Amino acid sequence: MSKQEPKRLPLSSLKEMIDADFKTQGVRPYLSPEFAIVYGSNTFQAMRNIFEISVPYRVDDFRFIAFHKGDVDITANLLKFHVTDNTVGFMGNGGIIQMDRISSDVSMSGIVVKEDFLRRAMGGRLPATFNGRVHNFYLQVTAQECDIVVRMILTLRLLVEDPHYSREASASLIAAIVNYIAGLYERYGADVPATRSRQQDVFNRFIALVNEQCFHHHTLEYYADKLCITQRYLGTLVKQASGTTAKEWIDRALINEAKVALRHSDITVAQLADSLSFPNPAFFSKFFKRMTGMTPSQYKHQ
Repeated sequence: MSKQEPKRLPLSSLKEMIDADFKTQGVRPYLSPEFAIVYGSNTFQAMRNIFEISVPYRVDDFRFIAFHKGDVDITANLLKFHVTDNTVGFMGNGGIIQMDRISSDVSMSGIVVKEDFLRRAMGGRLPATFNGRVHNFYLQVTAQECDIVVRMILTLRLLVEDPHYSREASASLIAAIVNYIAGLYERYGADVPATRSRQQDVFNRFIALVNEQCFHHHTLEYYADKLCITQRYLGTLVKQASGTTAKEWIDRALINEAKVALRHSDITVAQLADSLSFPNPAFFSKFFKRMTGMTPSQYKHQ
C-alpha cells in the first residue's frame, strides 16, 4: 500500500483524551513527541474512545501494557488472546490489533514509545525479546509483578509532571520498565515445553512471515520455501500448533490488511486489489465477500 498508507494508531491517538481533560484517579494521560503514558483505574471509556470494536488498527511504535483487572478479547497480528487481570502485554511497531470485546470494569496502564527514542534510551541495543524476535505477547503474571509494572508507569507519569525533570531521567525509567517486562517474558513467555518447541517455533516464524509478506505472497509454497521445509510438513505443523490451516492464516492476514486500508484510508477497491497482489478487482472483491460476507464497498461504508 505504498501510495495509500492506511491510517495508523500513533502516539497522537491520545490527544483527544488529553484535550477533553480525561482523567483516571486524577491522573491525565501524558503525550510528548517521543512517548506517551496512560495510567488509570477504569479505562473502559478511554479504550472505547480509541478503538472501535471488531475494527483492526495498525499501531505505530512500541506499546507496553499492564492490565490491572477486567478482561479483554484481542486479536493481535492474527492471533486471538483473552486478556484478564494481572496481564502484561507488548505490541511491536507496525502490528495490527483489533479489540473484539472490552469488559466494563477493565483497567490498564501503559506506555507507548517511539522506536528511535527507545533505542537511544536502551543505549542503542534493545533486549532480544523486543529486537524483532517477538512481535506481540500477553503474559499472565503474579499480582505483585503486575503491580511493579503499574507502579513504575505511575512513577514515570509523576516524573514528567516535575517542570525540572530531565529527558535522561525519563529515558532511564522507560529503559527500566522495558527491561523488567523483557525479564517477565523470559520467565513466562519463552518457556515452551520441549515436545512442542519445534512445532511452536515453526508456527511463530510462519505467522511472522505471513504478517510481513502477505501483501505479495498468497501461496503456501512461498512460506514453506522461506522456512526451508516442505508444504506438507508446514501445513501439518501449523495445523497441529493452532488448529487452523496454514492457508486460512494467509487469508486472514490478507483480510486484516484489507480491512485496515478500507476503514482507515481513501484507497479505492482497485488500488487495494493491486497493492495486495490480486490479479484484478473482481477477484479481490469475490475473495473479500467469501471471507467476510460483504463486498469491500459495503464494509467501507457500513
